[in-house]
Amino acid sequence: MKKSKPYLIVGQGVAGTVLAHHFLLAKIPFQIWDSPIHFNSSYAAGGIFNPVTGRKLEKTWLADELFDYLFPFYQQLEKTLNASFFHPMPLFRPFANAEMKQWLLDRKSEINHDFLTWTDDGVWVKQAGWLDVASLLHHSKNYFEKQGFYTAKTFQEADAMDFEGVVFCEGFHATQNSLWNKLPFLPAKGELIRFQSNEPSRDCILNKNGFILPLPDGAFKVGATYRWDEFTQTPTASSREELIGKLTSMGVSNFELLDTYVGIRPATQDRRPFVGMLSGNKRGIFNGFGSKGVSLSPYFAHAFTQDILGEKELQADVSIRRYSHLFSV
Repeated sequence: MKKSKPYLIVGQGVAGTVLAHHFLLAKIPFQIWDSPIHFNSSYAAGGIFNPVTGRKLEKTWLADELFDYLFPFYQQLEKTLNASFFHPMPLFRPFANAEMKQWLLDRKSEINHDFLTWTDDGVWVKQAGWLDVASLLHHSKNYFEKQGFYTAKTFQEADAMDFEGVVFCEGFHATQNSLWNKLPFLPAKGELIRFQSNEPSRDCILNKNGFILPLPDGAFKVGATYRWDEFTQTPTASSREELIGKLTSMGVSNFELLDTYVGIRPATQDRRPFVGMLSGNKRGIFNGFGSKGVSLSPYFAHAFTQDILGEKELQADVSIRRYSHLFSV
């Protein structure tokens, strides 16, 4: 019997890593290549997962499905990799001011859902936390290397003939890929600062026009900024000042700045990811998760594997086939 060719996953950021683990679970043969010359924005991610969004405290898109799936997925993955990187942690959103507090309380019956606990000062968000992305990627790379699945290599088109299909998980770099650069990406540069201080709470993530995240080493991260006008890997003075302003607005006045992290979020114009194989083509994509890759990628990696195996079609609003008119094949 002829042995089936493996799939190739291009890129070992959050998206590619999570998809590779799902291919393993689904027994889909694969290799994962990560370019040694491409900047990997996943290493700059804050890694926060939060089921509540916006000033109206609404559940984020598909929150129930996403968060029911991501908790057991990451918890099992920690056991598989014998590592600790998944950190559930309460998230506190203080009321911005007395007027906003009253506005929200007047609408509490409309807003209230299982993710919220109300207090006099603000709301606690349940099922929030953060993923140590660097740890996930490091331990996954070692795991894949030991099994012969990982190669530090830049994909060339001639390589495609050796694989059943090629799935591009390139993040922002997809905007420079001639196959995908017509897609409506809306990338956003972001910066975080790691800092030392005795002032913030170490018991929760503080979310107020930004976030303060306590880290296991005793430091904190503050974030994040958004820029749509330039996409260099260089930190900017304006973003630094903005982050210091966020610290001040969250009540932190004494601090020491330690490190700055820069990444480019692969967001999309319709705020929906790009998932799936092109019709009649052996090229696919798993991208466009923006700032929510930690929470979105597990659920949609599972959906992608189901689609590849012919078990269940991808939902239309994430399927790459919604943009089939952009592709000549």
